[in-house]
Amino acid sequence: MSGRYDTIVLGAGIAGVCAAYWLKEAGQKVLLLDKKGLLAGASGAAGAFLSPRLGKGGDLQRLTNEAYAFALGFYAKRVPEAFFQKGLVRIPKDGSDAEKFRVYEKHLDIPFRLCGAEELPFISKEALEYCAFCFEDAAFVDPMSVARKLVEGVDTAFGAAYTPQKVGGRWRVGRYLAENIVIATGSDSLPVEIPYIKIGGVWGERVDVKSGADIPVTLHRQISVSANIGGTVRIGATHVRNDARSEIERVNDLIVSAIELVPGLKDQRLMRIYAGMRSSVSDHFPLVGAVADMPESEKRLKTPPKSVKPESEEVARIEGCYIIGCFGGRGFVFAPLIGKMLAEKIVDGKIVDLSVSPDRYLLRALRKGAI
Repeated sequence: MSGRYDTIVLGAGIAGVCAAYWLKEAGQKVLLLDKKGLLAGASGAAGAFLSPRLGKGGDLQRLTNEAYAFALGFYAKRVPEAFFQKGLVRIPKDGSDAEKFRVYEKHLDIPFRLCGAEELPFISKEALEYCAFCFEDAAFVDPMSVARKLVEGVDTAFGAAYTPQKVGGRWRVGRYLAENIVIATGSDSLPVEIPYIKIGGVWGERVDVKSGADIPVTLHRQISVSANIGGTVRIGATHVRNDARSEIERVNDLIVSAIELVPGLKDQRLMRIYAGMRSSVSDHFPLVGAVADMPESEKRLKTPPKSVKPESEEVARIEGCYIIGCFGGRGFVFAPLIGKMLAEKIVDGKIVDLSVSPDRYLLRALRKGAI
């Protein structure tokens, strides 16, 4: 396969998959590339839980819960066979956490109700000392089933790493040509130099176990335990930073924590361990939008005044170059909405939500003289 495309998406995690999906829906000819394969990194290891964000309000909670509501409708309509809307119970881990929940309750913009031990007989009594939040609309999806469905009609090429180059006004990626490229490479090294953005990563593991435990609803109390679907329960996920323990030690602790929450999981049998590196940036918002030409922007703006905002026409661009990702542990929550934002940016020139624009990092760096 070779040829010309409107857009080439580099990276086949859920960010790249949703970007390719929405671009295809907009009528573009799209190629999805990955050096390993479909969902070969963190997205394939995700619990893919669709849950709202608790907090004290603010733009990140607003955006996350907007994406959550959008994702529920998106997966229910497009991949119903891989969508499990079993609800979610969020349980405080201790008294201090329960106090925080009382504060969070005032800022919740998602339907919920309070529930107690009498509704959840399958959970250990120790875990239900305090009242919990029940989100009846919450769900989870099967990552690979979702990805395979969404890339139908999109050309794919897996198994080779390519460095994009600008040739004659177009992007050449290996033997392919396109007007645009989308960088969706997660925590991997960026294939195009973007010195004003530093992408970090957090390693995580999830396990699937076989069990007869009666778990009708997904649970979250430090870890997540999914509803039991056909005898399979997914348990996730670790958040590994500077942890000297082995993967099997971390996984054992994950399973022990799950059994402490749901005693019925004592009968569990380990089926598979999934692992991958989640990508994020320092302010924890996603990244989506056009990539700036840093040297040219620096010439134009020098130290930008506060009046210059992300998405300003004064920011110089690398023509046809876009980025999407840094969803942290909420890839399957953010990807449908953020992928749609990107497609609208590429196809219609629509401005993305300023809180997720990569320009925020460029402007910060220029103001600090850090470039």
